[in-house]
This record gives sequence, structure tokens and C-alpha cells, in this order.
Amino acid sequence: MQLTTIPLDKTGKFSKLILDYVNNSAELSEFIAEKVTLENFKKKLTEKKFSKEQRELLVQQLIVQYKFAGIELPSNVSLLINENTYTVTTGHQLCLLGGPQYFIHKIISTIKLSMQLKEAFPEKNFVPVFWLASEDHDFEEINDVKFFKKNLKIDAHYTGPVGRLNANIFSNVIQELNEILGDSKNETEIRDLFARAYKSGSLSKATSTWVNELFKDFGLVILDGDDIELKRSFLPIIKDELVNRKSIDAILKTSSQLKELGHTAQVTPREINLFYIENNIRERIVFEKNKYSVLNTELSFSELEILELLESNPDRFSPNAVMRPVYEEAILPNLAYIGGPGEIAYWLQLKLNFDRLKIEFPLLIVRDSFLVLNNKQVSSFVDLGFELEDIFKDEHVLIKEFLRTNSKRDMDFEKEEMILKELKDALLKKVEGVDNSLSGMIHAEMTKMNKLFEKLESRIIKAQKSKQEVSVNKIAKFREAVLPNDSLIERQESFIPNYVKYGSEYLECLLQYSNVFDSQLKVLS
Repeated sequence: MQLTTIPLDKTGKFSKLILDYVNNSAELSEFIAEKVTLENFKKKLTEKKFSKEQRELLVQQLIVQYKFAGIELPSNVSLLINENTYTVTTGHQLCLLGGPQYFIHKIISTIKLSMQLKEAFPEKNFVPVFWLASEDHDFEEINDVKFFKKNLKIDAHYTGPVGRLNANIFSNVIQELNEILGDSKNETEIRDLFARAYKSGSLSKATSTWVNELFKDFGLVILDGDDIELKRSFLPIIKDELVNRKSIDAILKTSSQLKELGHTAQVTPREINLFYIENNIRERIVFEKNKYSVLNTELSFSELEILELLESNPDRFSPNAVMRPVYEEAILPNLAYIGGPGEIAYWLQLKLNFDRLKIEFPLLIVRDSFLVLNNKQVSSFVDLGFELEDIFKDEHVLIKEFLRTNSKRDMDFEKEEMILKELKDALLKKVEGVDNSLSGMIHAEMTKMNKLFEKLESRIIKAQKSKQEVSVNKIAKFREAVLPNDSLIERQESFIPNYVKYGSEYLECLLQYSNVFDSQLKVLS
């Protein structure tokens, strides 16, 4: 495949905050650990502290988790026991069949960065980690997947941690997938992969199974935070959150500072940033009238009772979006977190709280964004006279530009509008001080003339569109293929069509061209 890069600010699909971040804006320096450079990774290696006991617990629980999932333990898990081994982490919700393509892009970015760090610092080891967001309860956000112009979805309701959900609830979707896919080698491979994964067990197990199958040769380690022993090690911070309830102050202070710089807060902290989970329940814990209550339930505890419950059942306490990053960094020898634009935006709200809790803040890295096209698509668009980055212009603008270039007639009335403006100014000057109603009459008549120009321009464009129908349709078709619903396709559709086309070469090409040190949209054709 051939690589073309497009600056993120040319796409119009990334927030000012993310653009400022990847461009190393000085005003964001207080919200991060360091800029993302190899030199700062070297500095991070000397600063990172992670005890032998923490390493032993991590390795022990990974062994337990892989055994429970029925998956062979990756060889590099054993490296984590060594003090010269570090992790690079990403994570995601347990989306049905992976959900949008960027699920895969996050993992690829994490694997590639680990490889780059090993090359830069050969005496150290770097393990790519995928964190299963198994305690998330937003079932509506994970229960569908789009590909081949179809939307596969199950109609069901679930309120508990999605990782504990029985994967066979998706059996109808797996059947639909089987009916959609043909019998080519790649289609058979992907069909069998998901059929095995979703056959039985929890959604955490299903996701671990297929993700491991795709990436086991790249050294990826999969970690589930819904683990009683890992949470037991996190118990002092959970206790602090329950009793002292100071995270909200630190995060709101940072959010206010970001707002002053013109940025919108991505997440809103709570007084207690923890959920209670049990069976099919994942509900917020709130502190009211000197009692700890679980919303939408009859559960209520005194401080002594909830702390006793924490000691006996730490697995019933689940961090929310602002506390999960703290949990991750507390149980991993982590150097960097790789996330999408939305994730990085809310991580930027968290450093002050990390400092308060004396947890090291990782380097924050925006994942790679990929756009995979075939040469025929690209050539067809470029042959119409466009640059590839022009695809991010509004469709109406693209068509108008094409028609203007390829029409023998002028497509607009810019000259006439200029003449009209000069005439208007001259008339207004002539009647100035004579009769105010005359000025109003001139404004009204000139407005009518401008509307006439708009109608004439619209009619001319419509007529030219008809003459250039084939080319106009090509523009619209290509733009919809690249930007369905005016959004990057990686945020809309599954990786499955690309895997069906290219097989394992698809992942290898993504890995080849991945480079989080170069934050641009990477177009592969």
C-alpha cells in the first residue's frame, strides 16, 4: 500500500484542543507530564517507580485471567516481573465485533509504539497492553456494528457491567454475519474467528479471544480491570475517594483552567467517582445525609459499613471515567496511554488529581487515524482535478469548484455583485440627507437584486450538474465512501470489510505505517 498523509487541521474533524495538543501548544503544558518525544520517554524510564510486589501481583492476575479465558498466555507476560520492563497501554469498550475501525487503530498504535521504544532503548522491554473496559455499563454504545452498508444490532436491555454479560446474547448477530460473508479465505477466517469467540462465556472472554487471535503474534497483552485482587491493591485510593471526596475539586479546578483557554470539559466529575457493581447492577455511589447510597436501589451504608464492604468485596467498587485512568496507572508499570481525541481530552482534566494522589501521570498520545482506500477510488477523485485532502471540503463546495473549472461559463456573479455594491454606494451617497425613506428603498431593491443573483447562480449550477452528471455523482459517491454521515469512516464502520479485502496484510500495513510521533491522518491506498 502507498501512504499519503494529511495534516489533522486540514480535515476539520478534530477539535481545537486536540490540534493544540498535537502541535505542542505551550498553554497545555501544565496539563500533561511531558511532550511526546523519545527524549522524554528516556526521562520517564528513569522516573517510573513500580515495586516488585506490584509486578508479582500483575503477572499473577494475568495468568489467572488468561487461564479463565482459555487463552494461551503471551510469552512477554513473564517479562513484566523484571524491573526493566514497562507497558504502553490503550483501552476500549467491548464493542460488538470491535465496533468502528478505530478500535483496531488504537491497538496497532500501541503495538507500534512499543516496537519503536524497544528500538530506541534496546536494554529495556516494552509490553503493549489492551485494557478491557469490561465494567462499562453503556450497553447501547456497544451493541451494534456497521459494515457493507448494514447495521447489525441486537434489541436488548442490560444495565450491569457489560464484561459480565453472556456473549451468546449476540448469537443472532453472529448468524447474520455468517449470512453476509461469502466463502473466500479471508471471509471464512473472520467468520470462524467471531463464531469461536462469541460461542460461550462472558463478553470479556469473547472480546479477549478474538482480539488475542488477531494480535497474539504482535505481543499484545490483554488486561481486565474487573479483578478482585487488582482492585484490592487499589483499595487505599478507593477508600480516599469514599471518605475524603477530593477528586472533584482537583478536576473541576483543571476543567475551569481549560475553559479559560477556550476548551470545553469532556467529562464532569462527581463527588464520589465510583460505581457499585453486583449482578446486573452498576450504579453510582452517592453521599447524602451522612449515608452512602447506591442510586436506583435500596442499598444504603454508613461509613463504617461501606468501608467494611470495601475490605471484604473490593470487586463491588468500580471506577468511573475519571477514576479509571488512576486505577490503570496504579496497577501497571506504564509509560504512556494511547487514546482517541475524546479520551485525550478528558485525560487532560486529570493531572492535578493524579498529583494529589501521588500517582505518576503517563505521557498522553493521540492514536493514529487511518483511512484505507483503493487506488481506483483515489485515482477517480484525483482525475477530476482535486487533491486528496479536498475531500474534506463540503460536498456542495467540491461540486461547485469542479463545475467552475470544467464549465465554459462563469458559475457565479462575483463581478456583478461588486458592480451592484458600487452602484448601491453611489446611490446612497446621492440621496444622503435628502429623504431617509429613499435609503431604505435602495437597500430593499439591492437586496432583491442579490437574491436574483443567488437564484441565477443556483439555476446555472443545476444546469451544469445535469451536463456533468457522471462526474458529479463520482464526487458525491467518493465523499460518502470516505466520510459517511460527514464523519471519518474509521469512526463509523467496522474493520471487517478491510480484513475481507486484504486479510492479515491489512494489519501488517497499518503496523508498518503507524507512527504516533507523526500526528497526521494516514491515507493508505
